[in-house]
Amino acid sequence: MVVTKIKANFGVSKFLTLVDRDRSRWFFWFPVALASGIALYFSLTWHPSPFWISATPAAILVVAFVRHSRFRSIRLFLFFVLAMSMGFSACIIRTYVVGAPVLQKKKVTTVSGVILDISSGLSAHRLLLGELEFGVGSDIPKLKYLRFTARMPVDHLHPGQIVETKVVLLPPPAPAYPGGFDFQRHSYFKSIGAVGYSISNIRVVGEISGTIETFRRLSSRLRGAISDNIKMLAPPVAAGFITAVSTGDKRAMPDEQIDNMRHSGLAHLLAISGLHMGMIGGLIFFITRFVLVLMPYVALHYQIKKNAAIIALLGLTGYLFISGMSVSAIRAYIMISAIFLAIFFDRTALSFRMVVLAALIILLLFPESLTTASFQMSFAAVFALISLYETIGPKLGQFARSGGLPRRLIAYVFGIVLTSLVAGLATAPFAVFHFGQVAAYSLIANLFAVPIMGLWVMPWGIVAFIAMPFQISFPFEMMGVGIDLILWIADETAHWPNSVQYLGTFSTSKLVLITLFSLWFMIWRTSIRWAALPFLCALLFAYKPSLAPDILISETGNLYAVRLSDEKLYLSSKRVEKFEAERWQLLFGPIINVTASKKVNCDPYGCVFLSGTEVIALPKNEQALAMDCGRVDIILSRTPVKRPCAALEIIDKFDLWRKGSHSIWLEKYGTLRIETVNGVRGDRPWVPNRYSFAKK
Repeated sequence: MVVTKIKANFGVSKFLTLVDRDRSRWFFWFPVALASGIALYFSLTWHPSPFWISATPAAILVVAFVRHSRFRSIRLFLFFVLAMSMGFSACIIRTYVVGAPVLQKKKVTTVSGVILDISSGLSAHRLLLGELEFGVGSDIPKLKYLRFTARMPVDHLHPGQIVETKVVLLPPPAPAYPGGFDFQRHSYFKSIGAVGYSISNIRVVGEISGTIETFRRLSSRLRGAISDNIKMLAPPVAAGFITAVSTGDKRAMPDEQIDNMRHSGLAHLLAISGLHMGMIGGLIFFITRFVLVLMPYVALHYQIKKNAAIIALLGLTGYLFISGMSVSAIRAYIMISAIFLAIFFDRTALSFRMVVLAALIILLLFPESLTTASFQMSFAAVFALISLYETIGPKLGQFARSGGLPRRLIAYVFGIVLTSLVAGLATAPFAVFHFGQVAAYSLIANLFAVPIMGLWVMPWGIVAFIAMPFQISFPFEMMGVGIDLILWIADETAHWPNSVQYLGTFSTSKLVLITLFSLWFMIWRTSIRWAALPFLCALLFAYKPSLAPDILISETGNLYAVRLSDEKLYLSSKRVEKFEAERWQLLFGPIINVTASKKVNCDPYGCVFLSGTEVIALPKNEQALAMDCGRVDIILSRTPVKRPCAALEIIDKFDLWRKGSHSIWLEKYGTLRIETVNGVRGDRPWVPNRYSFAKK
């Protein structure tokens, strides 16, 4: 026992020594602790009061009190707690800053408001209104923003106008299944209180003066003008793509193009992200520096590298302005701006420290970003690539500089392949978790498409923006040549056999473990980093999707799914609630949808599902409900159950209305495990009031 204790003490001592040797990288764990506090906030089923913000100053006082303690482990632990409390407090503050009333139920009313944004699709337009006024006698709460769809012409509209129309308003949609993407939370943090569609022409009743227009309206108006010019000057096939990478609006792209880009693993080229910001900033930086070098006096008397960095930063700011300044675009702007600021202050441009600082700024300003796929995937790719090139970057650079053009070409191709491979592997767990699928040929598609995007499309894009005031179409035509190639690559790879692997999602706890072990491996430089690999490999290669429910029923009760086996799923309809059905596919994974089965017997009155010794009825009306009450074990009814019923478990219309979509697991010995959308979410500000009894 004594020997074992000595060995254990020696192991702990050696571990602490290695951690201490990597002291310069301790700071990199600060955003991890901050993110832990944010994750804790969003995992709660109750809403913390502002009183909890006092935990942060209390933690600061404790840390200040023990800062000279000789017990380093205690100091580190308290710093971690301080960072967690900061993340938790940032969420509370952000929730109250963006907080606005949310519509509780469907309404038809007349509304007037100021147009803040317009985005146009192929068949419809989407408008965002602010400063809202509703019809006389309306009991609609004072919403901050409203987003609705219009199918009538909107060519006469632009941001800043005051308009009036009749609309059908709905609360933002709830998650499609328990634990699914929360559209209501997403809308809440954008202060959007309702969505809907117009049922009358949109009439202009006034306009806000240009002298008092907000920054956001000016951005939207400029974005609309750019979109109109692109439609007029660019080739029709490429116009939607150019609009997407210029203004962030993908609604002008045909669905087929978007699907091909997604299934080929090239969808990231359409979103204004770090890739686009990096390309635009890098091009402006290198072009500016090249031009200044050609001027001997300027090159000798001025710091052209720093000047080029500032000009690139200004160019990025302009790109952010016309992109709509979405949270994802702001996040990318902060990340890339940190690089040029590092150049200006003579720091290493691409380093963990810069990325960590960008993560801290984003998480403190927009803590809800942590829950989004774009934040997780972008930082996963950046962290992985910086960790990789910290190791092989100097060697690869030395190889490229030690020879002529062939070696540089080999180094470039190798870098592209390695970058695509590592970025793909780093983002794959997050893609599977959020989307339930991966693009099998993503590496091949990115190997050819990314160089075309960076070396052809984006440079011509800068030229096109400069030439746009002169109505010159040639740069757009040159962009179109490269875009046509990218769309062809996407179309080809998307139609190869098994191009999309539907894997199904997995648990949040597994994603957290994968993230933590990956960070452990990437952040540390000493040998302790290798301790994470066995656990990481076990999590990745022993992959198994989280167990999908045996029965899933939508909030309306009009759509339900019954898992017949690991390979087959009975779907009640392929015509109703298609969006929910698509989201359910992410949960069930690679499974065949069928509309007929021996285990499910249907007639005009409803369906009966046989599972072992249990009989489950899904009646469509009160007559069927009366017949099923005395002869089945479980009733899932889309009509109210008003009379006494002998079934063991009853879920009716009011249960679905209050609690949202239901997931049901049929477990051993006839027991049931039921999860509901609002039972998982609890009582949060973004959950409508009608769900206040969700957990009862």
